[in-house]
Amino acid sequence: MISTTLCQSLVNILTAVFIFWSAESFCQTDITNTSDKPVRLVMTPETITFDGKPLSFEKPLKDWIHVLGGKYIQGQRSSVGAFDAWRFIYPELGFDLEVQGNNKSPKSDWVNGEVGTLNDPMNRYVVDVRIRLNPKNEIAPPRINEKKYENHPYNTMFADYAINFYGAIVDRSVKKEQIIKYGEGVAMDRHFNSVDARVSGNHNATIIFEHFFGKKPEVPVMLEIYPSSKLKYKNELKYFGKVVSR
Repeated sequence: MISTTLCQSLVNILTAVFIFWSAESFCQTDITNTSDKPVRLVMTPETITFDGKPLSFEKPLKDWIHVLGGKYIQGQRSSVGAFDAWRFIYPELGFDLEVQGNNKSPKSDWVNGEVGTLNDPMNRYVVDVRIRLNPKNEIAPPRINEKKYENHPYNTMFADYAINFYGAIVDRSVKKEQIIKYGEGVAMDRHFNSVDARVSGNHNATIIFEHFFGKKPEVPVMLEIYPSSKLKYKNELKYFGKVVSR
């Protein structure tokens, strides 16, 4: 015969399980796939569009500029952080485009032999797109020797709009759980604290998160989009006549 104490213990355990299950169910149903910002960038396994216009890693930089507009800033020698001549930023859009360089023969990239310059950037292909979801200054405050660049657009820009990331609506306050629940073919990478998408033959994407070492709520840092290795090497052959990145 089961003792009264044992019965009470079983009741307590079952009650705790029910409360946990109810709370878990509530938290899951509380995750919504919405944003109060307009959706401007849409990513699917087949396409990338901005304001309804197609963007493609099969096209050179000039085609991206045709879609995004002329309000960009090109990096230069001795510029802020990693913002060099290979990169073009759109402060109003939070976009950071990087074009291909010749790793096999860096000097061939330079204009008149001047280190840090770049020949013919408009016809080069894009190898990386970084879209800031929150300002760099808020994620990683500048070091003392970088203080003079604190208000540079590279450090203050972010995407003040929403992104359709394979079905998940992403903005600067999105949670990983929302992306995992609504994104098609996405997966959590706990080592790098990111959500990755590897469902396209032409492009891959990652949303990186930062936890501020427990001091602030976890927030999304950036969306990074880049061509598949196969397409990247194909573009290098088209522009340089050979693969130059390996």
